[in-house]
Amino acid sequence: MRVIVIGARASLLAQAQTRWVVERLKENWPETEFKIRTIQSKSASEQSAAEALRQALGKREVDIAVYSLKYLPTQEAPGLRLVAVPKRMEPREALVGRSAKRLEDLPKGAVVGVNSLRRKAQLLAHRPDLNVCDLEGDVDDRLSALGTGEYDAMIIGAASLLRLDLRNRIDQLIDPEVMLPAPGQGALGLEVRQGDDWAEELAYSLNHRASFVRTTAERAFLRALGAGDGCAAAALATLEGDDTLLLQGVVASPDGHELIRAEIEGDAEEAAELGHDLAQDLLAEGGRELLSAVPAPQH
Repeated sequence: MRVIVIGARASLLAQAQTRWVVERLKENWPETEFKIRTIQSKSASEQSAAEALRQALGKREVDIAVYSLKYLPTQEAPGLRLVAVPKRMEPREALVGRSAKRLEDLPKGAVVGVNSLRRKAQLLAHRPDLNVCDLEGDVDDRLSALGTGEYDAMIIGAASLLRLDLRNRIDQLIDPEVMLPAPGQGALGLEVRQGDDWAEELAYSLNHRASFVRTTAERAFLRALGAGDGCAAAALATLEGDDTLLLQGVVASPDGHELIRAEIEGDAEEAAELGHDLAQDLLAEGGRELLSAVPAPQH
């Protein structure tokens, strides 16, 4: 019997996500043995971790790689395939506060920690009176920083807290009209080697069509912007019924002074095309100039 090795990074969140995947796979394939292999990366960044996982997959050190989809590069790697997106969790951003529990209740000058330019730009566009500061580290590190009193609140992806059984730390789910999430936020991605039919069949058994379609549109939007994962761009797709997809997208200047927002609707089967078209619309409306102000991400 072949043992299927599932690759994951070392963080608490990544391990929790991968255990969830393995539990679902065992339900579907009780006669198959699954093992988790933790892949270390040279850098603590999520992008570096995703690259390390891809290398391990390409070298046959793992058979299925599990990613937080928002950190998986939108360009496919040669010889690898994203074959499944399990049912997506809550994609919205969450406010975790120290005393104020809603974004609108934060006083002027309140210090809010974020770990992405996307969050920073949208938050400043909505509340330019806040002191928005960069906050690094895994989810548990960021939550610990809130306890020191250095921050009044922070913005964290709600799905990260839910996967860590920290639902009680969510004080407010932020309306997408205020802050759109990263493309793919709240979703996992399962990648395999092309030609590994057994691993592909296993992984595909966890695919959730609606989640795959929605994230396909969002990732196509980001890819068409051509600005990398560190840009101040966000997107969220929703399905109306089974066949109609609505995609919202935002491009902002790093300081939040300028923000361009648009949406597109169409056939869900054309999710990638809709993502591409929305990106082109935003670029034509001034998004290209806003994105050019963002330094290219370092990998």
